[in-house]
Amino acid sequence: MISGDSQRSPQPGAGFFEGPTHVLPLRVYYEDTDAAGIVYYANFLRFMERGRSDMLRLLGFDPVSMEIQGEKPSSEILFVVRRCEVEYLRPARLNDGLHVCTSLEKVGGASVTMKQAISRDGITLVDAIVRIACVAVNGHPQRMPAKIRDVFRSLMLNNEGNLRNAG
Repeated sequence: MISGDSQRSPQPGAGFFEGPTHVLPLRVYYEDTDAAGIVYYANFLRFMERGRSDMLRLLGFDPVSMEIQGEKPSSEILFVVRRCEVEYLRPARLNDGLHVCTSLEKVGGASVTMKQAISRDGITLVDAIVRIACVAVNGHPQRMPAKIRDVFRSLMLNNEGNLRNAG
């Protein structure tokens, strides 16, 4: 039960940054597993999506509107997965505590390449390279607004002064 005095995080469960890497802790629930209690492979993709979305949230983006800390970009944009390469190394099981780690590998004019890994107790279970593309609301490719690109590039340079941590 939550007492009236407790302080709630404005972004519950959004993870935290360790240097330039976003870390999202999560737990494997029954709904994530098959009849044998092993995580269904497609659910790892869901876990990675949560990691990417929460990383954007902690960087100051609203993942739904791509509003940047209260200031809308010049045009409505979306990020969509353009390419995803996944290597499944080991299974995860019911009740495992996992970490989804997300870091930026390359920032282009209209896309970002991210490295993601899901681990348990420091052992990598899944490795992935995910390329997200910037598109207009109508689905056509679009260059990223400079403000968004600058935030991504500052993260790649490990400019920790621009990062916000959440517990």
